[in-house]
Amino acid sequence: MNNKEVTEYREDLKQRVTRIETIMERVEKHLDRLNSRTGKLEDWRNWMVGGMACLGFVITLIKIGAM
Repeated sequence: MNNKEVTEYREDLKQRVTRIETIMERVEKHLDRLNSRTGKLEDWRNWMVGGMACLGFVITLIKIGAM
């Protein structure tokens, strides 16, 4: 390879690396958003399960008290 070919090869590699870095940054941002959303859904699920458990406990106490 002569100097011109090496220079072209390096420029091509730089462009590819830049594109890959840009894609990786977008993927990381998207994953951050998905992880945040998943965390919120898990929190909601935990509150819902806790509420249902409390409701079941109250209903059980009412039935025991009514007997």
